[in-house]
Amino acid sequence: MKKVWMVLLTMVIVSTLFAVTTIKISGWPGNPDEESAIKAGVEEFNSTHKDIQVVWEPIPGNYLETLKTRLSAGTAPDIFYVDVYFFQEFASKNVLLPLDLYIKRDKFDLNAYFPSLVNAFKYNNRVYGIAKDFSTLALYYNKEIFDKYGVPYPTNNDTWFDLLDKALQLKRKGFETPMVLAADFNRVIPFILGAGGKLVDENLNTALDEPASKFGLKFYIDLVTKYGVAVEPQTVGAGWIGEALGKEKVAMGMSGPWSLGFLKGSYPDVYKKMGVVEMPSLIKKSTMVYTVSWSINKESRNKSAAWEVLKFLVTRGQEIFVEKAGVLASRKDLASKDKDPMKIPFYKGAEYAQPWSVPTPTGIFSIANDQINSRLKDLFYNKITLDEALKQIKENYPQWISGK
Repeated sequence: MKKVWMVLLTMVIVSTLFAVTTIKISGWPGNPDEESAIKAGVEEFNSTHKDIQVVWEPIPGNYLETLKTRLSAGTAPDIFYVDVYFFQEFASKNVLLPLDLYIKRDKFDLNAYFPSLVNAFKYNNRVYGIAKDFSTLALYYNKEIFDKYGVPYPTNNDTWFDLLDKALQLKRKGFETPMVLAADFNRVIPFILGAGGKLVDENLNTALDEPASKFGLKFYIDLVTKYGVAVEPQTVGAGWIGEALGKEKVAMGMSGPWSLGFLKGSYPDVYKKMGVVEMPSLIKKSTMVYTVSWSINKESRNKSAAWEVLKFLVTRGQEIFVEKAGVLASRKDLASKDKDPMKIPFYKGAEYAQPWSVPTPTGIFSIANDQINSRLKDLFYNKITLDEALKQIKENYPQWISGK
């Protein structure tokens, strides 16, 4: 009997010594470069950690709805992507693990990351994720078109009125469509904030009808309707802003770094003609930051191991991801190593960017966003006046953000 107990005890000790914790991480499937970068990071982690092994299981299709379903069913991965756009909703529903105690315990340096990206994943002053990378908006312009028509290039210090003046010069000199603009609320936000406006008031009601907010919104719409210097991508036979730039149907467009890769791959000759500068400003500099965090499932059975994996993903893992996928680093030390002049305006924007998130009592903004975009579209085609649109938004906003 004693021998049996000794054997069992030995087996327990051995199994404990060689126990491996599996941490499942997930996000939406990326392009081939991103997939390769993620897998390279996972392989490096697994080769250097014998007690923890990481499995990458991307969620195809409707990522958000699938993840919500799996969270409700208790089958969600240990670590997953959280887009800043729906972060509020997740944080308010208490499905994410707050990281503050782990950060404090390990003296993990949040100052190594751009402040706007740290704040993007804070809720009630607690940290619920760390940005894996980011994108901001900047102004693309076609140097060849500007040279042909003798118009000065846009600069990092241009105001809105400089932008308008250069667009009008191009139009007067014979270039029909100087700019491409999207009827998307997130693209208007830099103009609202840049005019000194705000998105919501202290009670989280819409503030779009306040004078400064309205001024920024009106300027954006006027580029299309009053001055006739901007059109939607579809008007010039393009599916989106990057394609309109690639087809050289427009001279300027506000887009993110994703257009760099697109132009380089699909329109390499046009890519060589492109310049990129920071967004034009008015009262203050303003742009958007689109970002995704690595966050931990609050119901993960292996929280400490998940934290070890997350730390790797946003340090050495991020270094691998940035190098292989060509994205922008959320860590300032990695960003400082990126000397690509085309990317610098995007990095500069991170210093003053507004995360793509509108605070609401429920954390839900998607319905309001769709409704506002519908009215922006109508404004582009003079189907409604700005006052009428703002009145409709004001009256319906409480229902749109109720989540019902």
